[in-house]
Amino acid sequence: MSAQGHPDVDARASQPLCRRVAAGQSTSSGPARHETSGDAFDIAVHVLSQGQTLSAAAGQAGEEVAAVLEGTFTIEAAGETYRLSKGEGIIIPSAESRLWTCDTKGGRLYRVINRTSLGAQAGAAA
Repeated sequence: MSAQGHPDVDARASQPLCRRVAAGQSTSSGPARHETSGDAFDIAVHVLSQGQTLSAAAGQAGEEVAAVLEGTFTIEAAGETYRLSKGEGIIIPSAESRLWTCDTKGGRLYRVINRTSLGAQAGAAA
């Protein structure tokens, strides 16, 4: 273990450990999605136009942490409705349905979905 507390730091020095996610620009054909995935998480920046939506049915997505970077969104999740603006965020429990709708001319949404939380919940129910 290195002095920094991380095993094999020297062995990994040639391989990048972090992934960059570009914020991107929207397109007229649909929401832009700039994403990366790891073993446990999906991370994305979504660029949407007014009226465009993102959704997941109940049982289809893990715990989600999201923040509005630009614009205003209505989020229906876990049987509740919220209106979020720039600088506001939400945590949605695992397996709950969710529907994001962009309410303004343009919107930018940062989302992190924990895929392992969905599996953990399924295992607990069994």
